[in-house]
Amino acid sequence: MQVKGVIVLNLKETIDMLNKVIVESSELIKNEESTKQFLILPFLKGLGYDTYSPMEVTPEFTADFHKKNEKVDYAISLNGEPKIFIEAKPIHTSLAKNAPQLSRYFSTFPTVKVGVLTNGIDYHFFTDLNDANIMDSKPFFTFNLTNYSDEDFEHLIKFSKNLYDETMIKALAESLIYFQSFKSVIKEIFESPNDDFIKFVIKERFKFKVTQQFINTSRPLIQKSIQEAISEMIAEKFNIEAPTSEKMLEEDVAIADKKVYYTEEQIHSLTRSEPFDGITITFPNADAYMSLLKLTPDEYTVEKGNPLSDFFISSVVTQGNNIVGYLVGQYINNKEDVTLYTVKSTEIAKFLDENPIVKETGFINARLNSRLNKKNNETTYYLRSCLHNLSFREIPNLISKEATKFFEVEM
Repeated sequence: MQVKGVIVLNLKETIDMLNKVIVESSELIKNEESTKQFLILPFLKGLGYDTYSPMEVTPEFTADFHKKNEKVDYAISLNGEPKIFIEAKPIHTSLAKNAPQLSRYFSTFPTVKVGVLTNGIDYHFFTDLNDANIMDSKPFFTFNLTNYSDEDFEHLIKFSKNLYDETMIKALAESLIYFQSFKSVIKEIFESPNDDFIKFVIKERFKFKVTQQFINTSRPLIQKSIQEAISEMIAEKFNIEAPTSEKMLEEDVAIADKKVYYTEEQIHSLTRSEPFDGITITFPNADAYMSLLKLTPDEYTVEKGNPLSDFFISSVVTQGNNIVGYLVGQYINNKEDVTLYTVKSTEIAKFLDENPIVKETGFINARLNSRLNKKNNETTYYLRSCLHNLSFREIPNLISKEATKFFEVEM
């Protein structure tokens, strides 16, 4: 097996093991020291570093700054020089406000080009793209042990001992930072086209002088054109019916009318988890959904969500950024027991045919929607979170890599 293949296998096994620790024992990991011992050091070992060699993974590394005897939690050295500084925080600690501390350490060693801030679950990777030896204020890459894509994993292995290359890391940082910046600009332009963009679009097709009045008149037309162009490209790629301008406008108005935000406490109240057959099953809190949906029982529908239903989405299975399947739960015996179904995202219609009651009751925590493909007259079904402005990915423990074991034969 090639070196990269071995690294990938070892790292995946390590992450799977750490996910098990997080699920089963996170309540026992109460402080920074236990976070280091049970999560961070095994993670570094999974990346190929010798955690038993103080010459390679040095704990409490002295990083003097303005003659202060400050120590970074770990320094990783390659060829005798420190290359990576790691600052650890207790599990579940928010990392947002802790970057300045790591930044102080980072600036003391010119050989260090990567700073890592972690709570054992989230890993934030920093470098010095803006100014040499001064750590950027924002991470160029973040990795979450419990929720990552295939692309995230491919980025992560570049930090392993046998693949680590400063030039490659810098190129990765630049591509990720620039990509996010470009995407942000494009998103802003698409959502609210500025005058320069509108003028550019007009001049691509028309030769007359563009006045400010014409720019203002064209703005809503160009916004609508952007929406339809994107919808048509998606429709062509997936062979589905593209929504019309009128339908898109109605949906935009409806979403705007229902735009809501939830507190962290409300979000965490939506689910509870229990071990089942070697994985963690997530159950929706029907009362929490009743509260946040702000609907009366008479208004519950398949398309809006139905907290009174016996069916629910227990796990969402992803590959990269795509949802490829669902673990659907059904309460039985007066909700004393649960039956689980594996449903591929492409086979929701088949599941509905086999369980027609779902078309009547819907799901506790999901909206069941459909679209008609006029080319072949086939109906495609899809699922969305029933809470506006809150996707499946944002609901605690709903995205599951463990649940893929139920799909091993099928996927």
